[in-house]
Amino acid sequence: MTLTLVATITALSGQADAVEAELRQLVSASRAEAGCLQYDLHRHQDNADVFVMIEQWQDSAALAFHQATDHYRHFKATCGDALQGVALQPLNRIA
Repeated sequence: MTLTLVATITALSGQADAVEAELRQLVSASRAEAGCLQYDLHRHQDNADVFVMIEQWQDSAALAFHQATDHYRHFKATCGDALQGVALQPLNRIA
């Protein structure tokens, strides 16, 4: 079953541009993964510190594979201290 994930990523004040640069790299690498169906990055219109990633994965195994990749781990290691938080909303399409 296709899995949709909405990730809300909030950068610490003054860190948003650096976080965006790393997120852009993450997008390119993630889109190349076999199980990735969608990986789109958005920036909040009213709060430039907030990013929203809308992801679709072939299944939960594809998402688990993604979370074990070097590029995903690199993002976490590089930006972990620059983030206020990350909120994940896993969704299943029902209609």
